[in-house]
Amino acid sequence: MSLKTYLARKTIDLGLIPYSVRWRKSVSGVGRMYANIMIMMDENYGAGGVRRLSEVMYTIGLNQADEIREMLGLERNLEGCAYVLLAMHRIFGVKSKIVQRDKDRIVIHVTDCQWGKRKKGWTPKTCASIQQYETGLVKGILPSATHFYTKRRSLDDEVCELIIAERQSQTE
Repeated sequence: MSLKTYLARKTIDLGLIPYSVRWRKSVSGVGRMYANIMIMMDENYGAGGVRRLSEVMYTIGLNQADEIREMLGLERNLEGCAYVLLAMHRIFGVKSKIVQRDKDRIVIHVTDCQWGKRKKGWTPKTCASIQQYETGLVKGILPSATHFYTKRRSLDDEVCELIIAERQSQTE
C-alpha cells in the first residue's frame, strides 16, 4: 500500500476530510440530483411535473426566507433580499455580487456557478426551475418585490443578471 493510499484511508477513518472537499462534492451532488429529478419529472409527468418541481422550490424558498434573513440580521428590504440571495449563492457554489444599487432596484451579476455549464443535462430550463427557490426567498422577505433574470450564462451570456425590484418601478 502506498503512503498516499494509507494517508487517504486514515483521513477517512478519522473523519478528517477537508471541509472544502465536502462542500464541493455536496454542492455538485445537489446540482446533479436536481437536474436528474427534473429530467425524470419531465419524462414521467411532462410540463406539469416540471411545474410542480418549480412550485416545490418556490415553497422551500418562501419557507426559509425569514429564518435566513433573521439569522443574518438583515432588514426586510431590497438590500436584505439581495444579501440573502448572495449568502445562498455562496452556500450553493455560485459567485455573485451586487453591481448596481438604486432606490427601487438592485442588480446582481452571477459570474460562475458549480452547476450551470459544468453539469451534463443542466439547461436554461433547469436554471429557470431552480430560480424559483430564489423567487420564494425574495417573496418571503419582501412581498412587494419582484425577482427576474435579464441574462443567463446558460444562454451564452457572459453573466447571469438578476434584478430585484420594487414592483412599482417596473411600470416606469
